[in-house]
Amino acid sequence: MSTRRQLLEVIRRAHQADAAYTAADRARARAAKAAAAAHTRITHDPQLQAGADELAAAHAAHAGLVRREQEARAKVRRTFTAARAANRTLAALYTPHAPGRGTGGQRRSGVAASLLGELAETPRELILAADKIVVSTSAGKDSLVCGQRVVTLAAEAGCLDKVVLVHADLGEESEWPGVRELAQRQAERWGVEFIVVQADRGLLGLVEKRKMWPDAARRLCTSTLKRDKIAPLFKQITDVLGLDEQALILSALGIRAAESPARARKLPLAIDMRASTGQRMVLTWHPILELSEADVWQQIADAALEYHPVYDAVIPRLSCVFCVLAGRDVLVRAVRLCWALGLDLPTRYVALEEHIGHKFREKLSVAEIVAEAARVEAEEGPLVWARGDALRRHVGEEAAADYLRRLALAA
Repeated sequence: MSTRRQLLEVIRRAHQADAAYTAADRARARAAKAAAAAHTRITHDPQLQAGADELAAAHAAHAGLVRREQEARAKVRRTFTAARAANRTLAALYTPHAPGRGTGGQRRSGVAASLLGELAETPRELILAADKIVVSTSAGKDSLVCGQRVVTLAAEAGCLDKVVLVHADLGEESEWPGVRELAQRQAERWGVEFIVVQADRGLLGLVEKRKMWPDAARRLCTSTLKRDKIAPLFKQITDVLGLDEQALILSALGIRAAESPARARKLPLAIDMRASTGQRMVLTWHPILELSEADVWQQIADAALEYHPVYDAVIPRLSCVFCVLAGRDVLVRAVRLCWALGLDLPTRYVALEEHIGHKFREKLSVAEIVAEAARVEAEEGPLVWARGDALRRHVGEEAAADYLRRLALAA
């Protein structure tokens, strides 16, 4: 394990060195462009030529830009040398451990994938080596099963005290009622530390500020309201640990390959290059990556894990009430569920959409979703559901009945 950690740290440093070189080269290009533009203005601007003071100032500005370009070029040379040295160091260290003949020359990404793949196959060893295990939870079904798997492995290894459950609270204007409380009950059931990070003003505040809704290409609801709020925890955890050596932090996420093509390309274990520093190595861990939706519901039933009741109302994901990535039928059902629960969110979302002048989706407005929900409601009547309906759909009536009995006994 110590050798793998050393190699992963060298990989991180090599990646960091390459990133610094790329950034320096971009800065050099910007400086060169600015210097060239200043020179063109000096030589071709008739008005500038007519004024001695203005011309002198322009020459001074150009000289400053030339110096900046020279400094940028020097940084490019330094960062290139550092990146090349880091990659050579990695090659020298990895070659003796390369599996098979001739694999010592493979790309850094391949080396990292090989090392991380080996670690992912030995979760007990990984947990024993970790200094802290951070499980991010939305309180949804996948987070629930992810948390269950992590705490089970940690408990078996005698490391349950390393686990902390972290929930990013998006606020009542974004999430279904009871999400935060459910996440806390899950942590209490497992006997692990529970931390909540709060999103400022929630999703509607973010949308109002930007005058735009998030979309598939700009998922600010995830990056700004969740990931960016959780990121500072890694430094706080590192500071509390107070280790003389680099800390190893596992960051467990409940994502599954079956959810989307992008998630299917994820590896079970990866280095979080943003969060990792010389003081901490943060490894992103996907403990349930291989599970299907049926597997998830079966594990919920087997372990009698409490899930959020919106799943019973055929809402497939415990994300934002109105998720920009959800299908039209799910959004319509979400509106009807809001009405059944007495929530005024549909009205507030319509008002915000009108206020900012930007549609919820390019070809679908919240107003259209609400109108469709009203039409369906008029035809079918109010939305109805019963506790356990999600399990009845996925694992059968008998398993659902057994689940409800065990859940009632545990209450």
